[in-house]
Amino acid sequence: MKKKLGEILSSRNIVLHSNQTINEGREILIANQLIAAPVVDDQKEIVGVVTEGELIQAKNVDPDEPITLLMNKDWSAVSINVNLEVALKAGGFWIVAVDEHKTPIGVLSKYELVDAVIEVFDTTLKRLHTVMDSAHNGIIALDKDGLITHYNSAAEVMFGFPQDKAIGRHIKEVDPESTLMDVVQTGQAQMVQKRKLPQAIILTNRRPILRNGEIIGVVAVFQDLSEVEAAHNELRSVQALNHELESILKFSHDGLAICDGQGRFLRVSPSFSKLLGIPDEELTGRAVSSLSEEGQLILSVIQAVINRRAPVSMTQNTSSGQQILATSVPVFDELGQLVRVVTNLRDMTELNDLREQVQQTSELSRRYLHELEEWRARFVATSEVIASSETMQRAVELALHVAKVDSTVLITGESGVGKQVIAKMIHRVSPRRDGPFIEINCGAIPETLLESELFGYERGAFTGAAREGRTGIFELANNGTLLLDEIGEIPLNLQVKLLRAIQEQEIYRVGGSQAIKLNVRIIAATNKNLWQMVQNRQFREDLYYRLNVVPMEIPPLRKRRDDIIPLTNHFLKLCNDKYGFNRHLEPEVYQVFERYNWPGNARELQNLVERLVVTCNADIITEKHLPASMSKKNLGSPQPVKVFGLTTLKEAGEIVEKELVTRALRAGKSTRRAAELLGVTHSTVIRKLKQYNITPGTQSYQNGTEVYQAVKDD
Repeated sequence: MKKKLGEILSSRNIVLHSNQTINEGREILIANQLIAAPVVDDQKEIVGVVTEGELIQAKNVDPDEPITLLMNKDWSAVSINVNLEVALKAGGFWIVAVDEHKTPIGVLSKYELVDAVIEVFDTTLKRLHTVMDSAHNGIIALDKDGLITHYNSAAEVMFGFPQDKAIGRHIKEVDPESTLMDVVQTGQAQMVQKRKLPQAIILTNRRPILRNGEIIGVVAVFQDLSEVEAAHNELRSVQALNHELESILKFSHDGLAICDGQGRFLRVSPSFSKLLGIPDEELTGRAVSSLSEEGQLILSVIQAVINRRAPVSMTQNTSSGQQILATSVPVFDELGQLVRVVTNLRDMTELNDLREQVQQTSELSRRYLHELEEWRARFVATSEVIASSETMQRAVELALHVAKVDSTVLITGESGVGKQVIAKMIHRVSPRRDGPFIEINCGAIPETLLESELFGYERGAFTGAAREGRTGIFELANNGTLLLDEIGEIPLNLQVKLLRAIQEQEIYRVGGSQAIKLNVRIIAATNKNLWQMVQNRQFREDLYYRLNVVPMEIPPLRKRRDDIIPLTNHFLKLCNDKYGFNRHLEPEVYQVFERYNWPGNARELQNLVERLVVTCNADIITEKHLPASMSKKNLGSPQPVKVFGLTTLKEAGEIVEKELVTRALRAGKSTRRAAELLGVTHSTVIRKLKQYNITPGTQSYQNGTEVYQAVKDD
């Protein structure tokens, strides 16, 4: 029997809208006693499914957030006119039933769909058995030994032998003149055999029963010749049903068995025999009560059906680790007598494993999504940090490492080295990246106002205070990160309050008496020597230790000259994008930049690049556009080569030569220009590239910042 998807849907057609809140969705599902509902957008298009469980368990999510935040994407839309078997093959865990206009009618899970298919299957199987036993024609089935495995009521009438006594007996005991065993011996079907019985003249069709090409029995169908014409169509129907039943028994993944009203096996499927570990030929005709330990579950469930005269389901865990679900259903005759017990065995191990795999896959997907979000945040956060030098790369790696925890970080370094940039990067890759990042320059605020700026003040706290009071920097940074820049400028009398706020994670507003609990990560930055200030009694020692949990020093630009060209190109690109220019620097400018000491560090470099971009009238910026203080004649001699250990003169020469070629490529952007800078021929540069395995091409520094491109000249 085919059943449509629309026939098993709930009568409550509830559809949620994507702009409804989590709280509204939860109330609707609970009120309508639904476990899930489809979600549509403004165009009435289905965008997902929300479940009652996910809405109820979302404790840490704002209930006023849209339901799309908790929307399940594992769904498929299926027409209500599709058969259940077809719907079961659709992708996704949730099935959204839609009408011919693609309008959602309802939603159900794969588990509900499987239960519905099983119910249809059980109903069909019950009907098949009922039809088989009520067939007008006599049916006798034998196993290969001649024992009767099926003997219906019509056969009882024809042969005059009781049906309940025929099963399990040899055919000769019921019909001494029977030649059914000839079919078993020859393997040949005998069609339309005419025979006279005391009660009637019959026609019989006999066929061997095969399994894997082996004859395992014979089945005979007897027809009363006087009723052949009337029963012709009915016979064909019964034969088709019998074949269908045989196919179901043969190919069903579940174990199926049919017993008579006394609990004797009449027919079993191969899967049933396999689950019990007993050959089916040994089961057929055998009483359930004769089963040993391996059949206790079957004995219990069938005996319970016989006693209760109602369907019964039980589960059992086998010694091999399988979980078996047994369901038995009674079949009654027209007088209400129990004549059959149909039993279904299902190995739930595979289903449970599948359910666990689905759960693991969902957890894995969530973890991958979380990791992807972390990597995305890390990429975005580090995109503004240029770290080509080894010292700067170590600083960035330390920053990325400590960003995972909430430890206090103390960033030291000269003015303009990028302490604020590192602090922002730590925040953006930390678990607090969705919270606020608040920065305050402690040296830029008058001492009299600093306390109220940090902690806020209550209404009427002092003369001139705002009537409604004011929220302090600490409160604004709650659940986020607070950068205390120029921490060394905080006066001593305020340092003890700052220490308590950091240590206890609570503050008191100026003029207030109520403690305010906070959850703030502290990052401090300074260009001063705090430890020296501690020695000079200008900075509290306990506050110093509280801030100096993770010390991080950012070296000045003159000590990380490998960052000069990458930073220059980074700032140049930002300025070109900002002002719509296409400025470029001559190689001589890069040489000057590399030799300059940059007392103002990266900030001075950024400001100078912007000045050159906006003041230069040509697209090519040359050395003549530089300030007079940066001309080559004012820079002095290049930095001397530093020797850190002994090596041979040949090896030292090769090291220096390789470094010079690399720097010339970086500054000149082509092999011909590099040759000019080095004062050698173009062929010499090409030879050195091969000698030192240097490949001209795009040279990339951390975060994908393009520094230069050395293209081999034609």
